[in-house]
Amino acid sequence: MINNWISRIPQKCWAYTALSIWAALCFMMLHKTSYGIDEGAAQALLLVWSIADNVVSPIVTLGFPDLRAVFLAPAGFLWTGDVLPAKVFTILFMSITVWTLHSWRLQKGEQESALLASGLLMISPLLLVQIDSISVATFLLFSFALGAWSDQIYRDSPKAFGGMYFSQLFLSLVCITLHPIGFAYPLALLWAWYKNPLDKKHQTYIFTGIVASILLALVLTSGWRHIVWLTNPLQSLSGLLLEPVSSNDFGTFHWIAGIGMFVILLLVIWKQAKNLWSDLLGRTLLIGLAIGIFSGDEIFGIVALTTSLYWGLPLLLNKSTGSQGGFWQQRGLILLLTMFLATTCMVSSKLRYQSLHTAELSPRDNLIRSLAEDSGLFAGEETSQNSSARKNIRVASQWPALTMLACRCDALPLPPNAKDSDTLFDMLHGVNYLLFDPRDPLNSSLSHNLSFMDSGKVETIVLQKGGVIVQVKTPLTVTSPPTGKKT
Repeated sequence: MINNWISRIPQKCWAYTALSIWAALCFMMLHKTSYGIDEGAAQALLLVWSIADNVVSPIVTLGFPDLRAVFLAPAGFLWTGDVLPAKVFTILFMSITVWTLHSWRLQKGEQESALLASGLLMISPLLLVQIDSISVATFLLFSFALGAWSDQIYRDSPKAFGGMYFSQLFLSLVCITLHPIGFAYPLALLWAWYKNPLDKKHQTYIFTGIVASILLALVLTSGWRHIVWLTNPLQSLSGLLLEPVSSNDFGTFHWIAGIGMFVILLLVIWKQAKNLWSDLLGRTLLIGLAIGIFSGDEIFGIVALTTSLYWGLPLLLNKSTGSQGGFWQQRGLILLLTMFLATTCMVSSKLRYQSLHTAELSPRDNLIRSLAEDSGLFAGEETSQNSSARKNIRVASQWPALTMLACRCDALPLPPNAKDSDTLFDMLHGVNYLLFDPRDPLNSSLSHNLSFMDSGKVETIVLQKGGVIVQVKTPLTVTSPPTGKKT
């Protein structure tokens, strides 16, 4: 009777239950504070909050944010000022993304591999970090998967200037504003309609719309300000198995894990190159990898993980299917590999969960917390007046959106390069504090000018691993001596 009752439960209910359990566990692995999120995500949230509350904010000085703000708009309007709902929405979008990826591979006949790949993708330590930071990785994968389905629906029932047509244009616009890897989707779509068009009319519509979306996206992005180019790709690949670390903490085990994942990625591309290129989603991921190798950041690692899982596991399963013997000969290798990957990821997740209880933050976030909480920079005012005191503080920060989000004060970008210290000091008029990383090559001119600035103008009040906080002294008014008296 129990077996009959269980067999009557639809498969979708089991899938919804599994995703709900994963979402609940994922929520337990998130930071519940304003720290740890991505700079672009902070800028998008602050802009949405300013619009929702009709508040004039210096966030507009940072330029137009990426279209991540569109996905975060519901959380921003309903729970203004709270970061946690935005993280919950990110978990929701990741759940939809996994469901969409699984469905896409399922229709290609890869039922078993799609299920295993989806499970391993969700427990990856790097993916949990991306969700916690509200990174573009979740929304980029969501756009890739949704774009593949939109193209298929449009081809099944073509309707010029219909919903599926404009959805592809919008997703192309979104992908490019999120990350340079986002170029992969419009390029893969253009290739598909170049090689396999429905007719000349629809091909012209697609080409015109996609090119217009690309040009508009390039105008909006203004060069992807938050992207660091030529990062070591092995650092992001090692985070697929181990806890992601900075370049200073990149040790031997991370090198081994990174090289191993890179070799696996190359093998999957070599074996599945034809299948990847013939599939719109696979072609998008393949082009994304070619573009992402020049950035080498965590987004590249997530795209590499998705490619390796959804196109690499079928290689092992198809090889095991043709072998003779019992279960261990047919599924022994894939079972051992799955257990190894799952155990490694869960150990990393356990360490992450333990770090949440000790309130460990990255060096960058520790520096921002020192400005907002620990250093007492906003002390000297009564508790009821803290809010107004913070609004009167103006900070020039390397991470202005994060600084504004944490300290609830006005934050601006760092001043441009100045020819000398006097010119720099003139630029700092009205600025109370500077917050930046002096080891960053982009800040070398700022560090040099500050070091040669006259004493009494600036003072370093916090020096940490993540950077420094420099207080800009307010110049004193020099009064002239009374006339008729000797000086």
